[in-house]
Amino acid sequence: MLKLFNRKKKDNKGFTLVELVIVVAILAILVGLLAPQYTKYVEKSRKTADASNLEEIVKQLKVVASDPQYMVQAGKYVVKITDTDDGTTITYTASTNAATTTTKDDWRKGMQATLEGTWDVSTANVLKNKGLTLKSNKWLATADTDMGATANEHAIYAMIKVEDDGTMTVTYNPASIKEGIN
Repeated sequence: MLKLFNRKKKDNKGFTLVELVIVVAILAILVGLLAPQYTKYVEKSRKTADASNLEEIVKQLKVVASDPQYMVQAGKYVVKITDTDDGTTITYTASTNAATTTTKDDWRKGMQATLEGTWDVSTANVLKNKGLTLKSNKWLATADTDMGATANEHAIYAMIKVEDDGTMTVTYNPASIKEGIN
């Protein structure tokens, strides 16, 4: 019985070189076919994360604008997320027909109290967050003078207009942020 077992073991030679080459070739073909699909999914998830970050900031700005404690004055708020050293900026521009008399410090206090992360005051009407930048390198903004966007700029924008009666409208640049990620 032991001789039979030893004899079988000597006959087992393993895989041939041709068999190994065929397996490696099949794996190379599969990787070649699947790699582009994988990169598409990774890029789509990055764009979705960027859009989600922008949506979260917009939502928080809406909460601050509707909170009577901070009395945010009517005007336009532009949120810009970039991949530069400046990171995310929120700019406030008061509209000319603003009936309220709050100062720019009121909206800044409200924003800093509500927004997550570390926001620095760079000027009287700009908040900056250097930690939040774009994850995707495929965003291209379109020219929009109302938001301060230039054509083919690597950034995403959202503009929130707060009217005197408290109504708010949001506009996105590029428009694909709101329509769905392509």
